[in-house]
Formats: sequence, structure tokens, C-alpha cells
Amino acid sequence: MKKMFLLLSLLIFLSSSAMALENGDKILPANITQLSDSIKQIYAPDKRVALFDVDYTVGGQNVMVRGVTTVPEAKKALIAGLTKANYKIVDCLQVLPDSEGLKGKTYGIVNLSVCNIRVDADFSAEMTTQALLGMPVRILQRKGWYRIQTPDNYIAWVYSTAVYPVTEQELHAWNVAEKIVVTSHYGFVYSRPDQNSQPVSDVVSGNRLKINGEQGNFYKVSYPDGRTGYIAKSISMPEKEWRAGLKQDAASIISTAHTLFGVPYLWAGTSSKGVDCSGFMRTVLFLHDIIIPRDASQQAYVGSHIDIAPDFSNLKPGDLIFFGRKATASQKERVVHVGMYIGNKRFIHSQGSVHVSSFNPSDELYDEYNLGRLLFAVRFLPYINKQPLINTTLTNSYYRK
Repeated sequence: MKKMFLLLSLLIFLSSSAMALENGDKILPANITQLSDSIKQIYAPDKRVALFDVDYTVGGQNVMVRGVTTVPEAKKALIAGLTKANYKIVDCLQVLPDSEGLKGKTYGIVNLSVCNIRVDADFSAEMTTQALLGMPVRILQRKGWYRIQTPDNYIAWVYSTAVYPVTEQELHAWNVAEKIVVTSHYGFVYSRPDQNSQPVSDVVSGNRLKINGEQGNFYKVSYPDGRTGYIAKSISMPEKEWRAGLKQDAASIISTAHTLFGVPYLWAGTSSKGVDCSGFMRTVLFLHDIIIPRDASQQAYVGSHIDIAPDFSNLKPGDLIFFGRKATASQKERVVHVGMYIGNKRFIHSQGSVHVSSFNPSDELYDEYNLGRLLFAVRFLPYINKQPLINTTLTNSYYRK
């Protein structure tokens, strides 16, 4: 019935607007452009974490609105603005998630050790980030692929087999179930409690699987899609036990960062298989149950800002340091790289591979290039769970469903 009504509305619109369009009314009116731009700036200024992708077909005072948004308030503001401007509206703008098309399964759980997420629903599209096995996500839309949103709010596309779709109730059951956390940077789940048996899949640090019991030196585990297997206790730990021993101090975090030494740089990588600069920070912190924004340009504006002293004396180990184009009178700085300060004018980062560099010209690890584009730092550790964009799996809404 709903589809029939929409079709009838489209036919009425096309009939009433055809003459105006034929007469050259093809340029979007300035008032619609201004309204659309202002709404996007207010409700969805960063397309990585909120969508307002809208197209318009205008004929006189008739306007057809198509596209998608993840912000219901944005749609309300748009319809109200167009109505106020005396437009007759055919509303084809969809608010995501598409509950009807997804049949109520608007959540998902990552079903691969590392899930590659892309800007478009195509294997040839640029990879933009990754997610880890057991991680809860929102499913916004399905077009062969799933458009998903991760716990750090990143929105992009993933091939359907990488995510197991669930209802909100099913996600809750997964979130509260007893799980193991993979603590080794790489390993396998086996079909039997025997490392010589057939692997079920690989695993990486930070992966989570449901515990179904123990057998000797193995935990019996199950995947989001119901597959079962066995993982060695030597590379995993019950989540409650892992959390009880968790440390979120700078020294512990820096120690974890060093365990990824030599891991290759991978654009959009956020796992021990490969990391980009911000993905390295995202991965290391997630292994300490700290969730921060995905990209360097987002990470740069959490916590507290620090203008770095010439001698670096106002930095503390654990601070994030940012690099890029310095600000001018006409433009803001542009953040393109991030690392973590480890003390003694040194920092650890992913550039080519994970390694340590130095700001000290007399240090054998001196990095003149990055010193030349140094911008500022942020201190984030005091703000865990005190700022909305710095949280943990205990407080992040995806893990609390």
C-alpha cells in the first residue's frame, strides 16, 4: 500500500512538473541549495559518521526529495524548510536504518577475524577502515553489501558475509554472553581441541568469541553465525578476567604499542595484520578497552589540546601528537598523521611500518621530516568515559544494547 501511494505521488509530481522542466528549470533554486547546505552543516558535517545524501528534482514549486540520511532531525528540518518556502513535496528521502528492508535486523556482529570496510559496495572501492571479530555494528542498509556503522561511528560498506545480522534482542544476548578475548596478535580457532586439526578461522588480538566450555588447554567457542571451534587458552582469556587485569596507564599502553613493532603500514588497517597511522592508535587503545574516533583528523579534537613547547617539556608519555599542514591566516591546519609520545623526545607511529622516531637531531632515530610538519598534541587518558568520543566497551552504546 505504501509503495502504491509513493508511485501515485511520483506520477502526479512528474505530470505537474514536466512543463517547468522542459522550459529549462533545471538549476536547483538558491533557497533549496542554502537550506540543504545549512542542514548538512548542522546535522551531518562529517560524512564519515553521519549521512545527509540528498538529491532534488524541482519543477516550479514542486520538489521531489530523494536519498538517505542517518539523522531523523535533518529530514524533519528539510521538510519543514521546504514547506515554509511553499514547495509541494514528494518525499522519497529514507531515514536509515532501513528497518523494513532489513526485516528488523538492524544490528550485526562481525563474523571474520578482520572485516574490510569500503567507501562503496564494491571490492574495488577504497578500503576506509576495518572491524574485528565479535564487534557489534549497526546495519543501516542492504544492497547486496551492508552499509554499517561501527562503535566509533564510522559509516561505510562491507560485504554481507563479513557481518552476521541480528535483531536488537539478539545483539543484547551476544553482548551479555560470556566471551573470550584473543590476547595474541595472531592465532587460530581449530575444529577440535588439537592444534593439528582443521582450522575454523584465524584470529587476531581483540577478537571476541562466545565461550561454550573448556576442554584441556582449550576453550570451546562459538562465532556470531553459530560455527564452533576450540581456541588455545595460551592465546585467549575470558573477558571478565581480561577486564579485571586491564591497565589503562601510559606505560602499559606504550608497552602494547611496542609489541606491534614492524607490523606493516596498511591504509585503513586497524588490526595486528596491518595498520595505518590512526588505525595503529585505534588498535593499541582498543586492546586496553579504550575506544576513540577512527581517523587522525577526528582524534586530534578529543581530550585536551596542547601547544607543544619547543623543548617538548609539556608533553607526557601517552599523549597523541599530530602532524600535517600548519594553519595560515586563511586556513585551518590539516591533520594527516598521528603518533604517540613515549618520552625523551621520541614517538611511536605507523609510517611504512610501526617504529619509533625522534625529534632530537642528535638521536639516531631523528625524523626531520615529521618534525617539520609537527602541529600539536592532545592528552586523552584523563578523559576516558568523560568525553562522549572517548569510551570503553562497558560504556559504548553498541556494546550495551
